[in-house]
Amino acid sequence: MKNQNKNIYRALLILSFIGLNLLLVSAISSILSYLNTGADKSTMLNLALGAEPVYKPQLVWKDSINPSRPIEKPTKMRVAQDYLNAWYVREVALATGETKGIADYYTANAREKISRILTENKAVQTRVESTSLNHELHLEFYSADGQLISFTDQNVLEVQRVFSEDQLMLQTRDTSDYRVIMLLEDGFWRIRQLVRIPKRSVKDSVVTIPQTKFPKWIKGVNYYPQENAWDTFGASFNTETLAADFKKINALLLNTIRIFIGYEDFGAADVTEDKVNKLRVLLDLAQEHNLKVIITLFDFYGDYSVLDMPNTFNHAATIINTFKAHPALLAWDIKNEPDLDYKNRGEDLVNFWLKNQLDHIKSLDPETPVTIGWSTPEAAVTLAEKLDLVSFHYYRDFGNFETAYTTLKEATNKPLMLQEFGLSTYRGIWNPFGASEQKQAEYYNTFLIDLKQKNLHFAIWTLYDYTEVPTSVVGRLPWRKAPQKHFGILKENTSDKKAAQVFKESL
Repeated sequence: MKNQNKNIYRALLILSFIGLNLLLVSAISSILSYLNTGADKSTMLNLALGAEPVYKPQLVWKDSINPSRPIEKPTKMRVAQDYLNAWYVREVALATGETKGIADYYTANAREKISRILTENKAVQTRVESTSLNHELHLEFYSADGQLISFTDQNVLEVQRVFSEDQLMLQTRDTSDYRVIMLLEDGFWRIRQLVRIPKRSVKDSVVTIPQTKFPKWIKGVNYYPQENAWDTFGASFNTETLAADFKKINALLLNTIRIFIGYEDFGAADVTEDKVNKLRVLLDLAQEHNLKVIITLFDFYGDYSVLDMPNTFNHAATIINTFKAHPALLAWDIKNEPDLDYKNRGEDLVNFWLKNQLDHIKSLDPETPVTIGWSTPEAAVTLAEKLDLVSFHYYRDFGNFETAYTTLKEATNKPLMLQEFGLSTYRGIWNPFGASEQKQAEYYNTFLIDLKQKNLHFAIWTLYDYTEVPTSVVGRLPWRKAPQKHFGILKENTSDKKAAQVFKESL
C-alpha cells in the first residue's frame, strides 16, 4: 500500500508539472501574440524627439527663397524637424491630456492656447486622436538675425477620431493650410503662432478598375521558400532557390504567387534599400517565369493607431512608387486578415486605418487593383465597395462552402478570390487522426472542380511543407504549430504529395 501511495503521489506531481508547463507556454504565447499586434504610440510619452524621429509624415520645402536672408540648408532641416516634433507632442497631448514636450516646441503664448484646449476637453471628457500625413512648406520670411521664421504649410492632409466619454463620435479626413511663425529660443525652434485655414473634407474614393485588369482565372499559391518560411527576404534570400521554386509552380500549372512584406522586416517607415532590391529580384524572376504577383503589405503590423499613420504611409509610398509599374505586379493586398485584430484593436480603428490606406495607395497607383485578405467570407463584405478584388480565406469543410460563397457573391458585384484554403496532412501525437495525403488530394480535387465551374480566382495555402514555423505566427503551443508545418502540396524534401498531381491533371 505504501508503494502504491508513493506511485500515486509521483504521478500527481508529474501531471501537475506537465500541466503547469502547459499553462506557462499558453500564457507566454498569449503575451507574445498581444505584443506582436503593436504598441499604441499615444502612450509613448518618454520619447527622445531630438534623436531619432518617431513621427514621419511627408515634408517638403516647396519654396524657400527669402529676400531678407538666404536660409541655410541645416536651418531648413532643423526648422522642419522641430515643426514636426511640435505637431507630434500636440497630437499626443490631445490624445492623452499630457503636456510632456509642449514647452520644448511652443512659446509661452502658444502653450497657453494648448492648455486651454486641454482644460476644455477634460471638462467635457473629450479626447482627439489625430495626425498629419503630409506638409508642404512655403517660406514667407526669415529674419536677418536668424531668430524668426514665417511660412505657410499648404495642403496638409489630416485624419482625426473624436471621442466623448470614450465613445467614438466622429472620424474625419480633410485638408487645410496653416500660417506658421516660429522663434528660435534656447536652441529650439518653437511655434509662436499656428493658424489653421480649413479647405475641404476629403471624400472617400470609389474604385472602378475594370475586371479586364485581372487574368481570366487567377490560379495561385501563397509562397515562401521551403527553407525560409515567413522570411522570404531574410539573410538566406537566394535567387537560385526562387528560380527553382518558380519552375515547380509553373509545372503545377499555376500562374500567380502571393507574397508577404513584413512591415518591420522592410524597415517600417524607412524602407531599407536591401529589401527593396530583393523584392525587385523576386518580381523580375516571376516575370521571367510568366508568374503574376500579389504583394501583401503590412504583414505582422498591428498598431493601427492614428498617430502611427504617417509612418505606415511612408512605408507604403516607398514600395508602391518603386514597383507600381512592374509588369509582374498583379495587385496590392493591403493587409492579411485584419479582422483578426478587431478584438485587440477595435473594429472601428482597424477599418478606419484600412480606409485611409486604401485611399492613399489609390492616390499613388490608380492603375493597380487593390484587395484585402479577410480571414472569412463573412468578413469580406467589409469595405467591398472600395476594393477591386474581394478576397477571403476559407479553412472550413467544403460542404459549407457553397452557402458562404453565394452569400458573399450576392453582397457585392466585385470579382471574388478564394485567397487562402488548404488542408494539413499532419498526423502525429497532437492529431493522430489528421488528414492523409490521399484525403488532401481529394480535398483539392473537389475544390478545383467547383472553382473551375465558378471561375473563382484562388490561391492555395501553401506550396511547401516546412520544418520550422516561427513562434510569432502561431505561438509556441505544439498542437497549433505542428499542423501548420504540413499544409504544402510538396513535401519537406520537395517531392510531390498526391495533391500536386491533382493540380497537374486538373488545371
